[in-house]
This record gives sequence, C-alpha cells and structure tokens, in this order.
Amino acid sequence: MSLKNIKLIVADLDGTLLHDDKSLDRNIKSVLIEKNVPLTFVSGRNVHIIQDYIKELNITLPYITNNGANMFLGDTCIYECPIDSSELKTCLNILVTNKVAFLAYTNQTIYSVESQDGLDEFKKRLIGKCKIVENANIEDIVSESIFKVVMIHPNMEKIKNQLNSVCDKTLCMQSEGIIYTLTNKDSTKGKTLLKLLKYLDMEPSSVLAFGDNYNDISMFEVADGVAVENAQESLKEVAKYLTKSNEDDGVSYFIQNKL
Repeated sequence: MSLKNIKLIVADLDGTLLHDDKSLDRNIKSVLIEKNVPLTFVSGRNVHIIQDYIKELNITLPYITNNGANMFLGDTCIYECPIDSSELKTCLNILVTNKVAFLAYTNQTIYSVESQDGLDEFKKRLIGKCKIVENANIEDIVSESIFKVVMIHPNMEKIKNQLNSVCDKTLCMQSEGIIYTLTNKDSTKGKTLLKLLKYLDMEPSSVLAFGDNYNDISMFEVADGVAVENAQESLKEVAKYLTKSNEDDGVSYFIQNKL
C-alpha cells in the first residue's frame, strides 16, 4: 500500500493523539489542513469526554467510542453494541465478590461501585457532563444498556480469566496499563472500524490507524497501523509503522513527513 493513497486517518486519543496532560497534538490541525486528509477518533473514551476534541478539530465524520461499543455522528448514536444483560449480571457479581472497583457506562449515566484512585480520576472528567450514580445497585445497573465496564484491581489478571471463563458473549481485556474493560465481544475497535468503513464506503487499504495500547491491536488488524514510540510492545509488534511519542506529536509528525 502506498501512503499516498490514504483517504482517512483514524486515531486513538489517550497516549496517542493526546499529550499526557490531555492536550491535543500541537500540529495536528494545521497538518490535516495542509495534507487535505480527514481524521476521526476510535477511542476508549465515552461520548461525553470526547466532545471537546470533536469540536476542536471540527470532526464531521462518525467517531467511535467506548472501545467500539458505540459509533456517533454528531450527537446521534448510529451504532451500539451493549453487553448481554444476563452475562453482565454474572460478571458484576464476580466483581463485587472480589471487591473490584468499577464504573459501568451507559450513554447518559455512569454507575460507580467501590472507590479507586484511578477510577476516581475518570469520574472527575465526567462531572457536569453526565449523571454519576455512586454506590450503585447491581439490579439498577443491569436494567440499563451498559456498553462498557472499566475496572482496576491488583489481581485483575486472575479475575479477567474468571470473567472470561463464564461468558460467551462478553469479553474482559486489558485496555491500558492497569485498566481493564468489559464489553460485548463484538464491540472491539477493529470490528466497529469495519462498520465505519462500510458506512463510508471505504476500503481498509485507504485507511491509516494510529494507536498506543492493547485495545488498539484489533484496529491494526483492520487497517495498517502506526504505533507511537510510547506504545505497548505488543502493539508495536503488529504495527506496520512507528512514529515519535505522543509527547513529541508523533501523529502529526508522521502525517507531515510520510503522507
């Protein structure tokens, strides 16, 4: 594939297009204009904490949230893939038994169970943007369409295996660092990227994807991937290209110099 044939760029946000302080790549706006190539997001973030970046880059294409569980066009959800409610209840009971702190996401409400510093930071970003229910009841949670559960626990790898052993339709996976997510098996970044490309009538060969973490692997299996320097080694192994780190504006650097 020639990089000259790229018609769309898709990018993860945290650790990729965002600096560690959550500010955007300094040069991305001007580089996209210069190269005349559109960009959209494929992110683990939910719809509420992606909006500032949508506005900053004036993105009018559909964008993917919740690690692939949702796709939005503007404020309208055009694709959703919630967790099976019966499996969700089983999983949440396992988390409660193991005293695992977690956040369960709908598109309007975040349900919080137990407290953990990393998860508390997520909640802070959402204050004033959506409803947050503290010390949530499991029955209330499973009565909703839940698209993503985010968990942090020192023994999470063992708990992940336990969750996956009892589920056929639901998947627990390491998302980034010590953060794990629970989603419908069909709501990976890669699978929803394919839906986006079908919506846009575009071939994967004309798309370039940027990422940094475990949850970007499925995206790199669909489109040729560019891993930032700070990416997990497992992602670098499946990436076709490497670029500078997120702190060094690796996304705009690659677009500027390679496209």
